[in-house]
Amino acid sequence: MFVLIGAWFVAYEVVCKFRGETHGATTSFGGVGKVHKLGTFKAWEKKRNAAMWFGLGCITIGSLLQLAGLFIKNLVTF
Repeated sequence: MFVLIGAWFVAYEVVCKFRGETHGATTSFGGVGKVHKLGTFKAWEKKRNAAMWFGLGCITIGSLLQLAGLFIKNLVTF
């Protein structure tokens, strides 16, 4: 179950796409500006990264529990 939940969190970017502008430009004297990420996009990126790390943790825990279960099952059957 952990692996299934983790896979959904890792796929956060596919499930919850960002809608809106990602970058903006500042205009300085002379018309030359710098491109920067917008605050809403930065917040979404933080949320996405947290969800993906949580998902990787769930997948790791689920996989370790499955391996432990197989190991214990093989010990008992001997």
